[in-house]
Amino acid sequence: MEKWQNEDTNEPGPKGKVLILGAAIIDVIIKVAELPKSGQDIFARADQVTVGGCAYNVSSVLKQLCIPHDLLIPVGEGNCAKVIREELLKEEYPLLIEEPYDNGWSLCIVEEGGERTFITIPGIETQWREEWFQAIEIDTYDYIYISGYELEGPSGYIVTKALEKRKKEAKLIFDPSPRIKFIDESVIKKVLTKGTIVHSNKAELLCLTSESSVEDGARAIFDKTGEPVIITLGAEGTFFYTEEESDLIPSEPALVVDTIGAGDSHLACFIAGLAVNLSLREACAVGNGIARLVVQQSGSKLVL
Repeated sequence: MEKWQNEDTNEPGPKGKVLILGAAIIDVIIKVAELPKSGQDIFARADQVTVGGCAYNVSSVLKQLCIPHDLLIPVGEGNCAKVIREELLKEEYPLLIEEPYDNGWSLCIVEEGGERTFITIPGIETQWREEWFQAIEIDTYDYIYISGYELEGPSGYIVTKALEKRKKEAKLIFDPSPRIKFIDESVIKKVLTKGTIVHSNKAELLCLTSESSVEDGARAIFDKTGEPVIITLGAEGTFFYTEEESDLIPSEPALVVDTIGAGDSHLACFIAGLAVNLSLREACAVGNGIARLVVQQSGSKLVL
């Protein structure tokens, strides 16, 4: 794949340094006709076992788009960690954080319509520590990605404390995640400050803001961050909101196999677009295109 061009210089690669902070876990994907009700007994079809996790998914797409970046994820010891370690080394990732505890795994249940439900057994990736940030110089990055999965519980305070050391002009790109309602309000308040770009789906946005519409929710976020707010709306496309304008960038129809990793892939393309100085509209449109490809395959890892 050809490298993306920086629109300012017409040279390959990004205009800023990118950090992807988060987790890699094992995804065990099964397919069912529909989710069972309590007490039911149903059959499922085993689909695949693969390395997933939001940060790893985002990084995988950036890597295929030839966008240089650093991936800060903990890798432990155990059955899950062994598979993750082998995958990272095969993909030539440096292991920046190594710990003697296993990584987590997620049972990904995919229904016939492609909707997915996760049941996660957490591991070392949910136990962030201050010393892990010694592996990087956080004040050297221009774009820093963080997911809500890393902000739950005590980890939220450790991660946000580390993020306080980022340089003033750095952009924090925040994906609230489906776990947004389990994050302490004080942690969310630290994240939703000037310089944070929120990239969310509709359900997460409305939970985060307690608003009833996408536009009202996006406006509420913008009032706190002063940065573009990006809302993915599935088959409808992507809505963006800035002080100057708001609009819906439509997506082309797709035959949905499953939706695992669609949001992560869209976000990765959005980050890549920012890094090579695409316009907001262009970055959202490219994200739509990649997400459309992801939902037409099984699993979260897209091979471009």
